[in-house]
Formats: sequence, C-alpha cells, structure tokens
Amino acid sequence: MSAIEGREATGAALRPQPRYSPRPDAVRLTLTELLVLFAIGAAGGLVGDAAHVDAGTTRYLDHSLPFVWNSALWFPILVGLATSAVGELRLRLAPPGVGLDLRQGTGAIAAVLAIYATTALVYDEPEGAATTLALMLAVVVVCWLADGWPTIVCGVAAAIVGPLAEILIVELELAEYAESSDSLFGVALWLPALYLAFGVVAARLAELLVTRRRGRPQLDQAPASAATNPSSSSPE
Repeated sequence: MSAIEGREATGAALRPQPRYSPRPDAVRLTLTELLVLFAIGAAGGLVGDAAHVDAGTTRYLDHSLPFVWNSALWFPILVGLATSAVGELRLRLAPPGVGLDLRQGTGAIAAVLAIYATTALVYDEPEGAATTLALMLAVVVVCWLADGWPTIVCGVAAAIVGPLAEILIVELELAEYAESSDSLFGVALWLPALYLAFGVVAARLAELLVTRRRGRPQLDQAPASAATNPSSSSPE
C-alpha cells in the first residue's frame, strides 16, 4: 500500500497546476495599471490613425477640438479608455493566468499596429480581399495569444462594440471613411477584425501587468517541482 500511495502522491505533484489562480488580489487592475493600459492604447491609436489619415482611409470632419499628430483629441482618449476597459473586463471574467513577458507584450502591440497599417495600405483595394487579409491576420493573433475563453470574449466584445462606436462617430459627422471602405454602415468591413485583435491583445496586456505585480508564479513553482523529484537532487 505504501508504494501505491507513493505513486499517487508523485502523480498528484506532477499534474499540471490550475491555469487560473484564485488569489483575490490579482483580479483587479490598480490605478497605475489602468493608466499604463490607457497610455498604450492612446499611443497605439495615434500611430495607427496617422496611417489611416495619411493614406486617406479616414478623414476628420470636425475640427472644433485640438489635434494630436493627425488625430482629433477625442480619438486617442477613446482608444485609451477602451484599452483600459477591455483589460478590466478580462480580469472580471476570470482570475488571470500566467501573463506574457515584456518581449511578448511588445510583439503583441506590434502585431495590432501591423494590422492597423495593413488596413491603411489596402483601403482602396477590393473590400472582400482586404477584409479577408485583415481577418486572417486577426485569427493569427488570436491563435497566438488567446489563452482561454475570457480572452476570446474580450476580443469578440471589442469586435462588436468598437465598430458600433465608430458607426456612431460617422453618424455624428465627426469623421468618415473613404467611399471604398464604408460598406459596413459607414465604416470599413474589415474593422471588426482589427478590433478583434485589439481586444485580445488588450486582455493579455492586462494579464501581463498583473503577473508582473504578483511576481512570476511559474518561477515560484520550479523549486517545488525539483523537490518532488528526488532523483534530480540525490548524489550519484
């Protein structure tokens, strides 16, 4: 019986740890983390929107507020708030898993900006082909970064709410899309794909921030794993 119990104990120790941590201190973003997400979203929005304005994909109709680079002041503010909101939504859906590291987080931001720039380059191409390209690039981002249903929910929510907000902006005559890219109630047909990638990345960035606040749990588990394997530490 002791041998069986020993094998069961060893098997339990080697089973994968739960994906999500139940620690209550990791399920909300701090004010600093919200501001970091806001800054990332605002800066990324300015870069992507500059590409759209330069290419002629979008055009601002209202100039009552100051402009930052090529964007009306309200645009980076809205994108920053949306980034923070998606990050907070991610943590309200479920406790965070192991987040990205800084290198992966930087790559995730670059991936969204690459899709943003791509839509600027193809805005006057056949919309079906441009939409397929943007959507497949977004699917690559989802397959790479989505670590579970909460992240996917954030991406889908952004893919719905984001275009609806831009449709409202067009209806209010604050901005407009080029005639070759306005078949979705005045906005581009590829816009949901761009927001899908944005939502997934914003969710994962929130996990990155929380993981850095808590430390790296995967490193904390390494000594425990070594302790459960006597052969790794016993002298030969």
